Amino acid sequence: MEDINSKLDHILKNQASIEKEEKSIHAEEHEELRELHELEAFEKKISEEVGEHPLVRLTYKDLAKGVIGAFLGVAAHYTFVYGIKVASDIDVVRATLLFPIAYAFGGIFMYYTGFRRIKDPKLARFLPLRLSVLYVVAVVTTFFSLFLFNPSFLADGVLAYKQVATVTLSAVIGACTADLVGRD
Repeated sequence: MEDINSKLDHILKNQASIEKEEKSIHAEEHEELRELHELEAFEKKISEEVGEHPLVRLTYKDLAKGVIGAFLGVAAHYTFVYGIKVASDIDVVRATLLFPIAYAFGGIFMYYTGFRRIKDPKLARFLPLRLSVLYVVAVVTTFFSLFLFNPSFLADGVLAYKQVATVTLSAVIGACTADLVGRD
């Protein structure tokens, strides 16, 4: 009987020790949860204060800056006049190659002047989107600038195509430059 009592005492002591250890673990878990909630609240506060990076959004202001920059790129130093002259001397294949070249130059220009400093891959993926929008803005602005400044612009469709191709590069560079002005 004494053997059973000693075993029972031993079991009760172990149970008390286990209960004490469980309380300690429960207290530690409670403290860790509290710290986790504090960190989550702090993270939420920081994300609200920081807000969205300006390169992520495309606004009407960005489009307007792109149009102005593209127009300045086309009209500055009468670039369109030289583009009209070059267009009459090149063939359609070379004119067509100027479109992807202008896009590539715009991408290189934007990367090295603004997007290179961005280390976050989520933000860097917006470079092609911004570039594509600015490229379209530059091509449309080129078309309207040539229409405005060259009275015979639409007389020959092939020549008009080549003229837009030759002037687009300067419009893309102007649009990309204007887009980067005022960026954080």
